[in-house]
Amino acid sequence: MASGEDGTMVLGPWGGSGGSAWSFENALAITKIKISMGHIIDSITFQYMDGATARWSPRYGGAGGQPTEIEIGPAEFIISMKGYYGAYVGTIMIYSITFVTTIREYGPYGQEKGTQFFVPKGTGFISGFHGCSGDQLDAIGVYMKTSIEPAVAVGPWGGSGGTAWSFENALTITKIKISVGDVIDSITFQYMDGDTARWSPTYGGAGGSSTEIDLGTNNNLKAISGHYGDYHGIIIIKSLTFVTTTGTYGPYGQEEGTAFSLPLKAGKVVGFFGHAGQWLDALGFYLKHSSA
Repeated sequence: MASGEDGTMVLGPWGGSGGSAWSFENALAITKIKISMGHIIDSITFQYMDGATARWSPRYGGAGGQPTEIEIGPAEFIISMKGYYGAYVGTIMIYSITFVTTIREYGPYGQEKGTQFFVPKGTGFISGFHGCSGDQLDAIGVYMKTSIEPAVAVGPWGGSGGTAWSFENALTITKIKISVGDVIDSITFQYMDGDTARWSPTYGGAGGSSTEIDLGTNNNLKAISGHYGDYHGIIIIKSLTFVTTTGTYGPYGQEEGTAFSLPLKAGKVVGFFGHAGQWLDALGFYLKHSSA
């Protein structure tokens, strides 16, 4: 067992060493698991939420077997996994897998024969998987987070015009792009999806002059503040300021109207939500508490 810098525990893998190593981690919301099986487990694939978008991981394993899909609810966490591995045509492979969530047990999928393995309950929740695979699933292990504490929604501040939006479950926000004119026209976030940098949708309109804040991967937000007020008869976000561990960014926009602020003494911003149309009407935050 090993632990990462963010407190993630690495358990396993169990099984053989054939095929290529793979890793799927930092998925706060795993929504589906697709398992293909025949005599053994041929492959496994995971669906997860990337902000408000459902995405599929690569397929880990081959194209054979009969597929089965597990659907995991939005308030359901995977807290344990168990299964069997053993020799198949001279190679050690995964024979069966069972998943245990906070609500029920799914499986077993495959044949329960060979050597048993399991992830004990009470350790936390599974936020990802790793292992080895080629034409079949050779080995599987898990990434465990030690807390199932959900994100807390704070806010939003501003008006109720436009369309509601939500960008959440981003463990590492690396850039913030703000477009500003008379008010805050729009906001966009860059975040890390594993080793890949991705951009969220743009929340707001196409106007304004664009400014980009580069937070990097080791720079945490310490406070966020701003102003909102009337603009052409609509309540809109008028200014935003971000304070990080290395400096202050802003204010962007005009500091007029009603002030709001969010000091982050023992937490981390893992997402944003609000309303947007032609401009950024309202802004709120998703927070995860931190012991640091």
